[in-house]
Amino acid sequence: MADKDGTNPRVLAKPAVPGEADAAGPCAIYYPRASPDGSRVAFSEFCQQPLSSLWEVPAAGGAARELPEPAPDVIAYGGSWTTDGRYLVFVGLRGGTADLWALREPAGLLRNRPRPARITNGPLSYTYAVSIRDGKQILAIGSKLRGELIRYDEKIGQFVPFLGGISATDPTFSRDGRWITYRSYPDLTLWRSRSDGSESRQLTWPPTLVWSPLISPDGLEVAYSTQTGIFVQSGQGGAAWKIAGVDCFTGGWSPDGKSLALACADKESPADYELRVVGVETGAISVVPQSRGRIGPFWADQNTLVAAARDNSRFLTFDFRTGRWSQLASGDFVNWFTSPDGKYLDCVTGGAEPMALRIRIADGKVQPVTTIKGLRRVLDPYSSLTQVNVAPDGSLLFTRDIGTQEIYALGMKWP
Repeated sequence: MADKDGTNPRVLAKPAVPGEADAAGPCAIYYPRASPDGSRVAFSEFCQQPLSSLWEVPAAGGAARELPEPAPDVIAYGGSWTTDGRYLVFVGLRGGTADLWALREPAGLLRNRPRPARITNGPLSYTYAVSIRDGKQILAIGSKLRGELIRYDEKIGQFVPFLGGISATDPTFSRDGRWITYRSYPDLTLWRSRSDGSESRQLTWPPTLVWSPLISPDGLEVAYSTQTGIFVQSGQGGAAWKIAGVDCFTGGWSPDGKSLALACADKESPADYELRVVGVETGAISVVPQSRGRIGPFWADQNTLVAAARDNSRFLTFDFRTGRWSQLASGDFVNWFTSPDGKYLDCVTGGAEPMALRIRIADGKVQPVTTIKGLRRVLDPYSSLTQVNVAPDGSLLFTRDIGTQEIYALGMKWP
């Protein structure tokens, strides 16, 4: 907080680090909102686990305290005060659908807040609520979430539906191209099927949320991240087994299918990451040398790992035979994925003129594929990230956002 002219800045709260408040992995603070009388500041803290929580801190300074959660499987964030300061309205995310909740401020002799009350219950997702007209109305964005899986056809220079344009993200394929795994959107459940969409099988159910699903080279297993760690599961279903905690993110399968590369919170510098290789069957873990500050690892071949710098400004390769890192390319990168043959790194740049690029791993040669300016892509409802993947024929896959968004006015009668 600072004075109105920007002077006298002072720290009110700092994000937790692993070991504090049961946080696992780096945390960050978002959505600070001062109460109308200026006495309190509500904010959201995003971590790897828990994913998000609501907090409040006195504006004059003092200890922050966590606000009551709406329900064990609801992720709360984005608080906004009503104009009279009596309620904090926030977003509760469950199974990919967002509803508005309200938390009443203590009054009189009431020492503890009552439990939050839900304001909306679908069918749309409501976010970014603000209170107007003396708190009698709330403005919010109502979204109908829907995606369309598309492929960029380089021969005709157009995006075309893939797998019938199903509402799915993060498709990955077995080495022979016969099997595919993906996340259903927006509920983020895990599915596996033939590459033509037949023999589909659901592998996870709510309240489990899935990120970064990766099918094994032989198509028999799937690795994925959840709120509680990283798991591997048979493509036929059944029990999954845990191979890493919530301080790690999935990377890529080794070509022989025996190991996974992960990006994990650095033990010596928890706010940063390091790369690790874990044996899927043995559970043996090794740290990739000099990998601090690297993320998003994928194998180009059994001896070469590709990763990005933490700030997404560079791609680098690590040679397990020499133990050395080499720079592959530099730029402003947002998403990336290796080609099925491991010879190319397909990626998307950021900025005002985003492009899809193909980088040859052997020599770092960059080939523009297409502009994606104007392509409205699905945002993960939890991480707000997009994705790019690669089909067995090497064409780029995206999920187009074909949902709708409108602003709604909700009339409120507060007790």
